This record gives sequence, C-alpha cells and structure tokens, in this order.
Amino acid sequence: MICADSGWGKSMIGYSVLKSAYDSGMDCFIIDTENATNYDVLTSLGVDMNEVGVFKTNRIPELKQILAKLGKGLTREEARNVFVLFDSWGPIVEEQVMEKAEEASSAVNMSSSKFKNELANVLLACNFTTLVLNHVYASLQQYGEAFAIPGGKRIFFNSDAIMLASSAAKDKDKEGNILGKVITASVKKGRAAKEFVKTKYLILHNGGVSPYYGLLDEAMACGEVYKPKPGYYSRTNFDVDKETGEATKMWREEELYCPQFWVDIYKTETFRHYVEAKFAFEDQELITSTQNVMDMINGKVDVPADENYEDEE
Repeated sequence: MICADSGWGKSMIGYSVLKSAYDSGMDCFIIDTENATNYDVLTSLGVDMNEVGVFKTNRIPELKQILAKLGKGLTREEARNVFVLFDSWGPIVEEQVMEKAEEASSAVNMSSSKFKNELANVLLACNFTTLVLNHVYASLQQYGEAFAIPGGKRIFFNSDAIMLASSAAKDKDKEGNILGKVITASVKKGRAAKEFVKTKYLILHNGGVSPYYGLLDEAMACGEVYKPKPGYYSRTNFDVDKETGEATKMWREEELYCPQFWVDIYKTETFRHYVEAKFAFEDQELITSTQNVMDMINGKVDVPADENYEDEE
C-alpha cells in the first residue's frame, strides 16, 4: 500500500507498477473508486487498455462482489498472477451512508471502520497481487509523524508493505523553473523491508515518475559514484581511467538523472546488493538462528565471546 497526500504521485506510481505487471504477463485490473483512470497516460506507458479490466465504483458491496467474481475458481497460484490496482481506498463508502443521504439524515455513521475492515479481509482472501493507493490526513500528535493513515486498521494489518510519503519539495532548474516535486517517503510497515528506511522519488511535471532519481546517496555509499571535485560526480567503474585513476568524464547533478548515467550502475552487482541490503531483509541473518538463548541458559552451548570487549589491565 502506498499512502500519500493529494498530488504526490500515488497514481503515477500505481500506473508504473501496473505497467511492470502487464509486461510480465499478469492479468491486470483497476478498481477505480475516484472515476479518474487516465487512459491516455496508461496507453503512453505501453499498456493496451483493451486488455485491462477497469471497474468504476466506490460502494463496498459492489467492490466485494467484483473481487469475489474475479477470484472465483482460481487456484492460489492463478490468483497470484492477477494484479489489482486499487485506486484508491479513501473514497470507498458503505451502502448505509448512501441510504442515509437519500433520506437527508444527519446521523453520523459509526460503522465505517467495520465495513472497510471487512472489505480488506475480502481483498486478502482473494490472494491477488494487489497495490492499494490510500490517502493520508494530518496527525493531531504534537510529535512524531505528520500524517496518519485512514481507512480502518485491517488494511494496515493485511498489507505486506506500506510506504508513507511524508513531505514534498519543489524540483527546479537553474532558472528557477519548477520541473516537478521531490517526495520523501519511508517504509511504514514491511514484512520483507526494513521499517523507517527513507527514500526519495521525483514526480515530473512533464509526466511520470523519474526512474533515475533517488539513489545517488546509495550509489556513493557503495563506491559506484564519487566526487572528483566539488559539484561534480563520476562513476567509479565507467568514468575513470584505470591506469591514471583520473576521471575521464564528470557530471553535474542536474545532468546525471538520465539513462546514460544510471543504467550501467543499475547493472552492477555491488550497487544491487547494497540497495537490497539497505532496504530489505533478504540477506540478513536473524539473531535467533545464530544465538539460542535457552540453550545458553541450560548450558548446552557456550555464551559467545564479546568481540567488542577489551580487557583493561
């Protein structure tokens, strides 16, 4: 699930993920609760919209029915090959609210979370590969995160991963023209990702999410990029003379967010391993697999020596 304020690129990220799912051969569907699916953008991304099912409704009973029909008769493996972009969770409404609206009732609906939690459980039971886009609202807490995630607690519990966007800054060129927005986001929840790790992405005003922005710090930290002099960057394995050690090409930051700079870096094992180790648990060895406390207490294994301890004489 991706949670962000309005205008922070939720739908563009969703379209990019749908494009990847489409290219991999998955059966793709969009649940459009906002009546805002941009067919032109999706077509420009290379998605044949004649092959993508789009359902436009925000009523919970209809949404549950759609999900149930999509999953009917599918094995677990077949269901995992179905990609659903749920855009978005915020506008969904239960039937009781519509009935009260017809009656011009001013009674407050107290069952909203119950019905949204039920929908979240139906979505989980279908076993689809799903990306849910969600809104945020300002947190009333004086300290801590600026935004909270709405929509019932069950969607939070059921999600494998949640990305929460926390701030936005303008991206400008030398003349001060605004090119887009730089969004800072963090992992709010992750079963395979490290929580609280932050990253940035760039929403371009001329369309789309930049695939080359946001990983410069990681590229420098793992040694794939360095600064030959202030204000310039070079790629260690591609822009340096191996005999002299001198940089053969230097890039200003505003020049390097392009395929010519990044594609070769993306291919390197060092960079991929560093990014995976920073954001995911894939290569982490759990402490419980190396240290059995009960065996230490019962004397079955020795207490490991403290490598950081130095005997003072």
